[in-house]
Amino acid sequence: AGSSCRSRGRMGKGAGRKKKKDAKPWCWYCGPEREFEDETTLIQHQKNKHFQCQTCHKKLNTATALKTHCLYVHKEEITRVPNAKPGRDEFGFDVVGMDGMPDEDDLDPNKRAKTTPSTPA
Repeated sequence: AGSSCRSRGRMGKGAGRKKKKDAKPWCWYCGPEREFEDETTLIQHQKNKHFQCQTCHKKLNTATALKTHCLYVHKEEITRVPNAKPGRDEFGFDVVGMDGMPDEDDLDPNKRAKTTPSTPA
């Protein structure tokens, strides 16, 4: 009983917990300056701005799904993720919310070529 009395009185909101300041989610396609309150809002943004078909306005879940949709439904090939910053507009990474963000080395074609495993002959 003696040890539990010591902490009584100090326990209030957040007492005893160190909450590190979490970084806000941000859009990989727009850049880190485009932050959102939560991941749900970020995903909504990506569907509206980056994963929406320019022809029929259907909202897809990923950039790859958008590319596939455009090819099969509209017979159009898109080569860039819509409304993305240059260098972040290539297909090959399925970024949804904060998941799937590539490492900076993955973006550098010189480093990417060096780290790709070779196929045995």
